[in-house]
Amino acid sequence: MKQVLEYVSAFVTITLILAGLGGVSYNMFKDHGWLGMILGKWWEAQLANPVIAIAVTIAVFIVGKLWYDHNQATGHTSKLPDVLIYIIMAGGVYFLYQFVVNGSF
Repeated sequence: MKQVLEYVSAFVTITLILAGLGGVSYNMFKDHGWLGMILGKWWEAQLANPVIAIAVTIAVFIVGKLWYDHNQATGHTSKLPDVLIYIIMAGGVYFLYQFVVNGSF
């Protein structure tokens, strides 16, 4: 009985993760999706204020690199991957609900 519950739990977890990734991917890459909106706004900022936008983009990459190097050097184990999995599973619940209620994402 315990093994059956573990299998069901694993099945539900994988299903929610796949639904979350699928829903995010669909909304990200469809016409007029999230990626198009984000890149469009970023491109508009580049055209309107190129010096500021370029400096901010470079600063984001530098801070990300410093953060990554610090975590690698100190050997920190992070709870971030667990949190990301739970967020993706919550997204899976949302996208499955939207699919059942509306028939689409």
